[in-house]
Amino acid sequence: MAITRAEAEEIAARWARGQDGEPEIAEFDLGYVVWTRQPSTVLPTPGDGSRTVIDRETGVLSTWPSVPTEEIAAIYRERRPLPPGTVDPAVSLLRLTRRSPAPTTVAHLTAGDRLFRAQGVKGDQEINHHPLVRRRLDEADPAALVRGAERHAELVALSDALHSRGPEITLDEARAWLLHSRFQAFLVRDQGDPLGGAECRPCETCIAVLVDFAVLPWSDLAFTTEWRHGSERVPEPGRFPHDVARTLAGGGWVGPVDQSALVTRAVEISGDRLRPFEAAQRAIAEFAGVRCGRRGPGTRRAVRLLRLDPVPGAYAAGALAELGELIGEELFPIGVEGDDAVVAIDTRGRVFVLDQGGEWMVGATVDEALVSLLTGDGPDRRVHDDGSW
Repeated sequence: MAITRAEAEEIAARWARGQDGEPEIAEFDLGYVVWTRQPSTVLPTPGDGSRTVIDRETGVLSTWPSVPTEEIAAIYRERRPLPPGTVDPAVSLLRLTRRSPAPTTVAHLTAGDRLFRAQGVKGDQEINHHPLVRRRLDEADPAALVRGAERHAELVALSDALHSRGPEITLDEARAWLLHSRFQAFLVRDQGDPLGGAECRPCETCIAVLVDFAVLPWSDLAFTTEWRHGSERVPEPGRFPHDVARTLAGGGWVGPVDQSALVTRAVEISGDRLRPFEAAQRAIAEFAGVRCGRRGPGTRRAVRLLRLDPVPGAYAAGALAELGELIGEELFPIGVEGDDAVVAIDTRGRVFVLDQGGEWMVGATVDEALVSLLTGDGPDRRVHDDGSW
């Protein structure tokens, strides 16, 4: 799927939003050099103003210093990067003409003398994991797999590295090759989010797989151990299944409380882009401040730690607005799952989770969503590019 100039211009325009600059694009035979030109009132800084090359044929992105575009084109012809084998970069790139990448994760895996970069896979596209990674996921207990883990940047980077060694590589050979590899993952967030660029820990499924392939040390499995914490002091007996009610109560659930200050703070952080509609205010009043101590295998998928607080997700107002436009309803953040996924409610009371694997409808009501998230059962339908699920 070739990238046209019009598509490259759309991507450049989206990247320039919020940067107080003008999108610039220079076309050459193998692709497009894209950057944002700062206004004349901004004093240029040496080394600032990096360029991005979009490969015309593959959609592969690469970052370059602020040097003349002719020099970039000449070097690119000599050192053109190979396309990854796990995802179609052109499909991922074209999604950027309609949606921002945040919230997502970027993974860096250095094996030998090569650096493999990957980003969480969103949208309607096929994922071609290396046979070793595919087999590892297929053999895992589904109840212990994190929702959408096959779309996570950490496993895409691992598959890309293994694809470079061919389909015949054995598990023992892969482990020996990756034993001295280096791995890092970073959060990608909307502009202004203090977590943007922060190094992050992979999800429980990714940790288990990366440990199995000798990318991470065995000691990291401590972050995947099952954890259950609860209390019998349930404020509304009979509202939830007993285990869910215990988990909520153990995390501080006491019933409705005035949380207007938290709502106001979330709106302020968003730059007044968020509107606190009735369903959001009700959910925040009932559950804000609750930290659910439940992690491990669930009924049909893994359960992750859940913190109910609208403030962290308020920085994702842009991503929430894009999803809201797609589904035809406004959204407001109500929590964070696993330290990296934004939990939000829409005006109809439905609950969605936004993470590096896409957007997921996890409950038609807050109660259904809490049961789903805290038991690993119930809805977990990915929102497709057309807004359906």
